[in-house]
This record gives sequence, C-alpha cells and structure tokens, in this order.
Amino acid sequence: MLLLSLNAAANTDADTDANTDQEKGPVAAIDQVLSLSALPLDSKSLGESGKTDPILRTIAGQLARGARPGASRAAQIFDQRLEWSVASPSDVAVNQVGVWMLPIEVERFVRGRLALEGVTGVSAFLDGESLALEDDRTDLALPPGIHDIWVIHSGAAEGATPSIRFEGQAKDDQITVRLEPATEVTAERLTNARTVDRLQISPDGQRLALWFSGRDDVADLALSSLEIRDLETNEVLRSWTDEVPSALLWSPDSETLAIRQGMNLWLYPSGESPRLLLANHEHLGQIVWHPDGQSLIFSWTEPEENSSDQRRRIRSLEDRWDNFRDNSQIFQVDVSSGLIRPLTHAEVSIELLDVDPDGQRLLLSERVIDYSEPPHSLFRLIEMDLDTLAQREIRRIRLLSGALFADDGYWLLSGPGLPGGDGATTQAPLIPNDYDTQLYALSEDGREARSVSRAFDPSINRAHRLPDGDLLLSVARGEGIALALFDANREQFEVLETGVEVMEQFSASESRRVQVALRGTDATRPQRVHLLDLARDRSSVVIDTRETEYADVEFGEVQPWTFTNASGQEIDGRYYLPPDFDPEQSYPLIVYYYGGTVPVGRSFTGRYPFNLWAAKGYVIYVLQPRGAVAYGQEFSALHVNAWGRYTADDIIEGTGKFLDAHDFVDPERVGNIGASYGGFMTMYLATLTDIFSASISHAGISTLTSYWGEGWWGYGYSGSASRGSFPWNNRELYVDQSPIYNADKITTPLLLVTGDSDTNVPPGESDTMFTALKLLGREVELVEFPGEDHWILDREKRYVWWDTMLAWFDKHLKDEPEWWEFLYPESS
Repeated sequence: MLLLSLNAAANTDADTDANTDQEKGPVAAIDQVLSLSALPLDSKSLGESGKTDPILRTIAGQLARGARPGASRAAQIFDQRLEWSVASPSDVAVNQVGVWMLPIEVERFVRGRLALEGVTGVSAFLDGESLALEDDRTDLALPPGIHDIWVIHSGAAEGATPSIRFEGQAKDDQITVRLEPATEVTAERLTNARTVDRLQISPDGQRLALWFSGRDDVADLALSSLEIRDLETNEVLRSWTDEVPSALLWSPDSETLAIRQGMNLWLYPSGESPRLLLANHEHLGQIVWHPDGQSLIFSWTEPEENSSDQRRRIRSLEDRWDNFRDNSQIFQVDVSSGLIRPLTHAEVSIELLDVDPDGQRLLLSERVIDYSEPPHSLFRLIEMDLDTLAQREIRRIRLLSGALFADDGYWLLSGPGLPGGDGATTQAPLIPNDYDTQLYALSEDGREARSVSRAFDPSINRAHRLPDGDLLLSVARGEGIALALFDANREQFEVLETGVEVMEQFSASESRRVQVALRGTDATRPQRVHLLDLARDRSSVVIDTRETEYADVEFGEVQPWTFTNASGQEIDGRYYLPPDFDPEQSYPLIVYYYGGTVPVGRSFTGRYPFNLWAAKGYVIYVLQPRGAVAYGQEFSALHVNAWGRYTADDIIEGTGKFLDAHDFVDPERVGNIGASYGGFMTMYLATLTDIFSASISHAGISTLTSYWGEGWWGYGYSGSASRGSFPWNNRELYVDQSPIYNADKITTPLLLVTGDSDTNVPPGESDTMFTALKLLGREVELVEFPGEDHWILDREKRYVWWDTMLAWFDKHLKDEPEWWEFLYPESS
C-alpha cells in the first residue's frame, strides 16, 4: 500500500519560521496523486462554452460513480481508454484537461488549507460536495477517516509548475495520502449506496419487482428506480426512473400488472396496451387483488375536516397522533367496468388484514377507544361476507399484531398475555411481556385461542399464508431476523437458512413450487437479495451490494461474545473491531444497548452505524440485556415493571467482564450510548456507576411519569412495560427508577441529544435532565435538532448527528477535543 504521510518534516525553513511565530501547523507538498490525464476535452473550448461548471461537475459525478480507481484502473471516455496512474502534479501539460484524485486519510480531526497552484480552470470536490476555491485555495475541516478529494483542471498555466500543498492549522493537523484504492466505510457511503427498499415476487415465481433508492451527492439528486427482472436470467424486463410507481401488484395469474403512480391506478395486461382504471383518486392506500383476478380491493381515506385552526379539541389520547381522525374505508373496483363499490362505511377507520383464498370473505380490524385495561388499546376483529357485505365480530383483542384466515378458523398474532389464551409460559410473579408475539389458532367463533408457539422462543413479527395452508413467518431470533416455516398440520416450526443474518423483508410466490425473494444484511455484509426455492432447498443471489457499492471498502471483524451473568443467565452480544485492528494496541471502547424489549439486531447499518464507529478507531461492544424478546418468555418477562433493574445489572457486569477478557481495550476510555429506552438506560446507568468516561443519551426518558403522560405512545408502551402500575399505585417504580430523582449521583460527562419535535419521547425529557445537571454543576451538553422527531431523518442533519456523537467520544475517550470544539465553539 502506497502511503504519503504529510507532516512537519516536509516544512521548508521559511515555513518552519513562519509556523513557529504564528503557532501554525505543518506545511507539506503532495508529491503524488492518482491521475487520469488527459481527458479528451479542449480547454479553450471548455472555457468558452459557458457551461464549464456543470461540465466539470458531471465529470466528477460520473468518475465518482463508475470510473474511480477503486473500481477500475481504467476509464473509457469517448472511445478512448484512459489509465489511472500514480503521477506527480507537475507532470501536467498546458491545456491538458485532467483529473486528480487524492484519497486523504486522517487519524484525528484535522483543519488546514489545500493550495492548488500552477493549474487553470480548477474545480474541487470533497466527498462529493463542491469546495469553495479562493485563489485556488480551499479550507478543509476533515473528521477522522478517509476522504476523497477530486480535482478537475484545464491544464498547467503558462510558465508554471503545477503543485499541491497542504497547510495544517495546528501541529497535530497532519494528513496521509493513501494511493491504494481500498478505503473505509463513510457516512456518505452508508446513506447513498444503491439498495433495495422493497421487493415483490410474481405469483408464478418468474419475475421480481425491485424498488431501489440511492443518492448522487455531486448531482445533488436522489436516485430512485423500479425494475422488473426475469428470475430465470436476472435480465431487467422493464424499469422506471421517473415517477416511480408507489405500488405494483401482479394479478393472481401473473398476466396483469396493477401499478399506482401518484393518484392514478393503471392496468398493464400482458401483450395489451395499458389502461387507466382509477384516475385522480387522492388518498388511496393498501391495494390487493381479489383471488379471482376480476377486481381489486383497496382502502380509501377521507382526511379529517378541521372546523377551526384557532383551537384543537383532544377528545382521546389517540387524537395526539397524526391523522388519527382520518377515516379509511374499504372499497372494491371491477376490472372490466371500472365500477367502484364501497364495502365498509364505519365512523372510524377499517383496516384490511386478509382476503379468504376462496374470495368469499374479508378479515378486517377496527380500533375501539377503550382504556379500561392495559395495554389501553382495543381492536374489533371482524369477518365480512363479500356477497352480502354482512359483518360478524369475531372477537375483541387488546393487542392485535395480525390475523389471517386458516383452514379452520383463523391465525392470530398477539402477546402471550392474550386473555383466554394459553400463550404465557411464565409463572407468577413474572408477568409475560406482550411484545413477545405468539401465534394462536383462533376458533371460528373466536372463543378459543390456542397457542401453537409456546415451545418456540423466537418472537413472531409477520405471517404469510402459503397456497397449501402453511405459514411463512418473519421472526426475531436472538440478534437476527429469521424466516421460519410453520407446518399447519403438524404444528411444527422450522427455521430456514436465508443466507442473511437480518432479513428485512420477504415475498413469496403462489405457485406449487414456492419461490421466496428476500432482502437482508449481516453485521459486516451489506444488503443482498436472495431467491429461495423451498421445494428444492436451494438459494441464489440476485443482488449483492458488497460487490456493487462497497467493493473497495475494508471492514473490521465482528466477533460474538457472551457471558453468564450473576443470575446464571447467558447474555448474548458481539463486538466490532477497527478495519486495521492491531491486538497490541489499546483501543477506546463504546458500549451500546437498547433494553427496550427488542434486541439490537445484526443489521449492516442503521441509525447507529457500528461499522462507521469501528472505522474511526473504536471497539464497539453490543449486548442484549435481560428483558429482550427473541430469547424466550422467561427472559423477556424481566422487562415488565422493571424499568432498568435487570438491564442495568447486565450492562455493568457485561462491560466489566468484557474489559477483563480483552486486553486490547483501555478500561479508562469506555463510553456508552443508548437511544429511546436505551437513552433512559444511559441516564439511569449514570446514577449507578462511574465505569464509563463519557455517555450519550439520545431521546432518553428522565422521568417515567412525564413520559407516560406526555409521550404520545407513552401510556400504551407503559401498559405493557409497566403493566398494572401507575404513578398513583407504584411510587417506587415511577419515582425511584426515574433518573431525574437521582441526578445528584451523576458524575459522568453526559451528552443529551433530541429532536425538538419528538412526539414519542418529548424533548422535555432531555431538558429536565439538562436543567438538573447544569444546576448541579456537572458536565452536560444538550444538542437539539430542529424539526426532527424521534429519529433524525433529514440526511444532512443525520451527518451532523453522527459527527456530534463521535466528536463527543473523541473528546472524552481519545483526548481529542478539536472536532467537538469545531462543531460547537464556545463563541456560538
């Protein structure tokens, strides 16, 4: 690997004197770059075109996407093969349009100036973003990691020798030019990579629809598309890049496509011209084909009419939810005539759960406002006869996660505490965790609910009925999401091999030979799309983004690590190592957890990107403390009425044992971070231990009572997490387990992060703890993101959010405060 380390040794005597007087950093010449010269462009014509900037931006964008050195050592441009090479900037000739690429690596936050001298018509880009040049100089502020600088120029100036120089702002502002193509993962790569958002296989199993999303930073353009592929050849049969359909549905015989674009629904019969079926229909929702292929069933919403914008009456707790009073009903449209008929006309919204395979009945649900019992929700499960439109209430259910028609009755997804059911396997005093979803066989009259998953530890997320009556299930299993097959006759479960650790979605064909398309990731492997042949027990890869989006990226290893806690229970976990890991070094450690009843999955990326943190020189330890589903009901029940009691013990014990077992981690440089319930855990842990040197709480809960009342979903979540406990009957839980009442015990530097429009965990939860710690004189920071809710979704704000968290840890775990001070200077 060819590395050019640029530091103070490169200073000239004059530079050294000047730097000493002004306390500036090193000045170093960049003697070698990756060069693509000469482009088949005439610099004079380029300058006279009036389109110099967009042309150069296009060149940068195309090279960054396809012809970068990491992907190929050659670029094909106007039938000319141009080779990338390691060259000196001084080699450029007059009027020779060319491209330089500088992969710059920095070990810590670096500030400085890049000077480009002796070339004309210069444009420069840093990680896809245009750089402002003044006298061919640009200021750089580089977070730790590898950054791509692209320079496009029109050739050497007359009588000049082209050169590049980096001028560090301080003595530690040093860079390395890494001329080999391998690189580390970046925030931009994680957010911009072209991945599959949704997929759908045709009923005959011969075609696959794939919705893609990605982004081009240079063009500042979202890249969305939809492709239909032949699964025999993987050939793209049709694609959309403009006005990408929001829904695509194959008819039961796979001969007609129903496609929704905007407010219109089109039909594309095989071999015929497309036909507009529904035109200018606002607020269309779910659409499914009737099993006979002669009609479609869809939901259609009527938004609530607000009588006044001067006030708003909150009639129910649910009125705080967006669009709760909108009314969504079920309709049917005839394919041949286009005639629409209403199927339901209730005063509240109706949801379509399933269509009977014979096409005679619909399975519907309706929410009822009823707070008399936890979890303070209630649903009517309804069967409708499609001929008469007569409805029959099957049962009322407090927690309804899904339902399907069965050969004899129904399949029901609900919690283990379903009244009248036998789903719970725990014994008093344990209360089952109703988020540990079970599968029930529900009798036709709705009276008997018999659990068929009592001996099946994974928690069930979703069920899909196959043509033979068996079920495919998405299940939370330990740290992963698996695909399971349920044999309805034998009532047996089989976990299938999918080839991915975390399955994001699956779609199954309706053919006798069932084909399943699925997408998913691993802890260190990005998204793949796999095709499973259930009958032949075979699988194939349709798409592998490791090859298309991350071919030049080095990832560190991820290793499993479990421990047995003081209570004799095994606590699952894993740890991430930096890509250039050296066991002889001592690394800072970040401990991550959730604790809010679901495990932290082995997804490749997400809101908290472990691979990115590892690439910045951290070891990451992720653990699954007691209370999480996917490990059996005895384990998950410890979440109920605990609010951190068991979870905190496992995190503290696990961190200590991890430090003892791994001498490459520095016990004096340990940070912790959690979000939502995990943010609550961060605050709670800070009242119990000083094992951590720096802590981050994102959208954390500081006071259980205020979260229970103010959080839009607080009362509902607490109905399960605090079942039977309220502020007036369990002071010990609501007060003693609330971090704010023990704030005086906190000594760890704490960063509080929140969206200022968070409706789930209101920002007041962070405000309260911030106020307490400020008055106590403790080190605390509060960073709010305007307009953001429970998650930071805006792309640019997400970058700042990720930078903020890493900068906080760099400051306290690496003794490198410069990045934090750059982001949040005291003067601001």
